Amino acid sequence: MSEAESQNLAVAHRYVEQFLGKGDMGLAEELLDENVQIITGLKPTGPINGIEEYKQVFSGFYDAFPDVKPLSIEDSFAAGDRVVVRFKSFQQHVKDYFGIPKSDRVITFHETHVMRLANGKIVENIVSATNLEFEMLMAPVLTPLILA
Repeated sequence: MSEAESQNLAVAHRYVEQFLGKGDMGLAEELLDENVQIITGLKPTGPINGIEEYKQVFSGFYDAFPDVKPLSIEDSFAAGDRVVVRFKSFQQHVKDYFGIPKSDRVITFHETHVMRLANGKIVENIVSATNLEFEMLMAPVLTPLILA
């Protein structure tokens, strides 16, 4: 692995473990390009564009679904300017989200993030997830947004 790939992998791990895993919004400017684009189910109507929109979307999710045990990275690798990280996290639904009343359920999230980095920052992140429990919980709200 090249030095650049190793550095990209370190940035991606920090992003997943600290930003996503612990909701540390203070890391956004350090790890994300200001014009970052995120494709995720947390904004079902289209990509998240830029740090400010991403912090708003993700902090709303994390506020309603804080972690209940440490996130675990299950696999990761870097190739050129790309990093792929697969992880599992456990979040509890403690507040209303998208109009869905809190359920207090602990939900297991299985996600794979494909990131592109430039100049030591994430410029693009495409999220692929097998989060059936979350998707079923959110279906009453998300279904009309996605299938409209």
